Amino acid sequence: MARDLGFGVGAQDRSRRERDPDRRRDDRRRSDSRSRVAAEPEFGADDVGRFQFDTEIRERPRGRAGEALRQNQLEQLLVHETAAAEGLSKPYLGSLPDAYAAERLVFDWLEFLVLKGGFKRTMDALRYYHTVEWLTEDVESELQDYLVGFSGEVTNTTEYDVDDHHLSLVYIARLASMT
Repeated sequence: MARDLGFGVGAQDRSRRERDPDRRRDDRRRSDSRSRVAAEPEFGADDVGRFQFDTEIRERPRGRAGEALRQNQLEQLLVHETAAAEGLSKPYLGSLPDAYAAERLVFDWLEFLVLKGGFKRTMDALRYYHTVEWLTEDVESELQDYLVGFSGEVTNTTEYDVDDHHLSLVYIARLASMT
């Protein structure tokens, strides 16, 4: 399961960067130019009291919070992986557990997916999870039946990113550990 998340890839990139002296020099040069820009902010009369980042959002690294989230997800997956007595094999979730706690977890997971991506993207994500054998066709069908119970209009949806799929795998692992 942890391998499905791609954990460890970032560490390899960091070690490659640390070994390459030219890349380190380029990184230092970029950080020096950023610090000069940050040290000399330009404010107009209209900018008083307005918050502004020193660098654009897309240029900022994910930072500690993103790394902490991924590490926490990895730890949760490893706990669930080691707790599985018979070992894990795909599909990870062969059936939904018949317990109140599991049903609550399903609702939390589907609510997250619907609020983030909307109903259509949630259906597409469930189909994708079946395609990559994270869950069976029966589980996909049951989850889609649960979605019928969700009502209301969802606005401001976005596409799922890798972290959203990682979180879905954590939900799947939690559910699988309850069966």
